Amino acid sequence: MWLFLDGWMRAFAVNLREEGSEEMSAAAIWAIIAAVALGIEIFTLDLTFGLIAVGALAGAGVSLIGAPLWASIVAAAAVSLAGIVFVRPVALRHLRRMPKGARTGVDALPGVEGYALTEITERDGRMKLRGEEWTARLDPDITLEPVGSGTKLVVTRIDGATALVHPID
Repeated sequence: MWLFLDGWMRAFAVNLREEGSEEMSAAAIWAIIAAVALGIEIFTLDLTFGLIAVGALAGAGVSLIGAPLWASIVAAAAVSLAGIVFVRPVALRHLRRMPKGARTGVDALPGVEGYALTEITERDGRMKLRGEEWTARLDPDITLEPVGSGTKLVVTRIDGATALVHPID
């Protein structure tokens, strides 16, 4: 990948220079900024620098069509800002969403069925959950009527080391 970027930047730097000038073209500078931002993105993985790189490429594109420097700066800033404000939150939501089957630990317990080992009230009780014995109490948002031993239960949430449950009808 670095060889590709290196060749691409050299093409900008060499082919777009004015004849006899030793200055690098604005498009080449934007390409270097994009490459640096992508390099930083590889280490941060939060999509901010990746979107800044996209903005820098937009600045390079505007510079390539012969627009003045201020126009390429405005294009780079606008594309970067739009990406960070509108694209990044949506992309992060999709990237960080964990499917139900991929949840682990106590995050995976809501919705799991078990059965009461003792009477379960709004204060205490014991239940068998995935082969383990857990302390349990009734979820006050659903029911407060005590359930007897052997009743099938479903976990609604975990509070510390206690499963909040309600009976399955």
